[in-house]
Amino acid sequence: MKTATAKDLRQKTAALLDEVRRGQAVEITYRGKSIAVLAPIEKARRKNLHLAGFGIWRDRKDMRSVEKWLSKVRQPRYKR
Repeated sequence: MKTATAKDLRQKTAALLDEVRRGQAVEITYRGKSIAVLAPIEKARRKNLHLAGFGIWRDRKDMRSVEKWLSKVRQPRYKR
């Protein structure tokens, strides 16, 4: 697995994505600590890893209608 810093990710995104396209996983570090892994999506699916952002609120009852939930959230806190 190749390692790259957060600065490398900002400045050399295309090169890092080329590595991922070739099947190589890239570990991203920030201030010396690992924070993320860029990996080909097919590899992630084969390992049975689910994508973090998809379906996380699927079972919430208050999220059945996104429009209603957003209008409620965007209400002002205090009425004048």
